[in-house]
Amino acid sequence: MDAHKGAIDRVISSIDWRKIKSYHKKLGILWEYTEDKETFRRVPSVPELRSELNSLLMHVVEENLSYISHGSWVIFWDREEGGIGDIRVIFRLADFLFEENRQSQESLEEALRKAIEKEDYEYAAVIRDSLLKK
Repeated sequence: MDAHKGAIDRVISSIDWRKIKSYHKKLGILWEYTEDKETFRRVPSVPELRSELNSLLMHVVEENLSYISHGSWVIFWDREEGGIGDIRVIFRLADFLFEENRQSQESLEEALRKAIEKEDYEYAAVIRDSLLKK
């Protein structure tokens, strides 16, 4: 679990949070808050954005998920036996990647094959794009 937490911390620290917040401002991606039975909409703060992503990544670890899509975030975690694997975090308009090792092409090819077998073509397309970038 400590290794997963370390990988999560590295992913979160690699993200340009000012850029993420600026996307929220420019595109009007607002969060709703209810206070005293009154609802407000505002741009989330950087700590709130970081906390949201951290919670999503911890959920992926706890539930042993390889894919999750929530709000503006899409997360792919390609695990390898005996290691952390590769984590790909996509903020609908930006893409951030943590690779445990550079020889992950084989694991991506295997994940692509599995995604096609499961007919999860959205995930397969993202994996295909990752392979093309390598």
